[in-house]
Amino acid sequence: MSEIGMTEFPNHFLHARWFTDPVCSWSFAAEEAIETFRNHFSGRLLFENRMYVLYQDLSTFLRHHGMESQADFAPKIEKVSRATGKSISAGAWRKGNVPSSSEDCCLWVKAAQSIDPLKGNDFLSGMRKALFHQEENVSSLPVLKEIARISGLDPDMLQKKVREEGCRTLLAEDMSLAAREGVETRPTLVLRNSGGDRVLIGGLMDPELFIHAGEVLLREA
Repeated sequence: MSEIGMTEFPNHFLHARWFTDPVCSWSFAAEEAIETFRNHFSGRLLFENRMYVLYQDLSTFLRHHGMESQADFAPKIEKVSRATGKSISAGAWRKGNVPSSSEDCCLWVKAAQSIDPLKGNDFLSGMRKALFHQEENVSSLPVLKEIARISGLDPDMLQKKVREEGCRTLLAEDMSLAAREGVETRPTLVLRNSGGDRVLIGGLMDPELFIHAGEVLLREA
């Protein structure tokens, strides 16, 4: 295994790491783009959904942006919606329904992924829909359990898993990996070919760019 936590893989395969946060509106806006990318490389892609925590404490996060309340941040969410053309509601911010720590949300995602990676990814998508479409607080236990149920996960098993120290270790590994990869924003896509050539795309969400970068890497493998 190499220093960036990868084993060898076939030269006709592409390796991708996608760093996001459940509460990040840009990450939500990029879901369609990353799905287009994944479908394009279906059958020749090794894909990892990784967490990159947006904030540990919401009050500190807001002060960093010169704001006092969740409602003050709502225009930034609306700006993302206008800039991307995606349907993204800032209602949770206006209502004060945003989690006090996105790190806790990331822990739930890691717990879900540790039970079943595919269902874990569905759980992540469900969290975003609950926050940015249904305007729900995705740190609320009843909301999280309902998302788990819809994703095909056992809600009680997931609640137990998220309390385990191993879950925090998984998230710490994601954060350490992000630092080693040079990730500084969300979303960030890190692509590699079997030869170790690497492309990092931070903050952009153009599926054609993702696909072009991937095809170039495969040609150069």
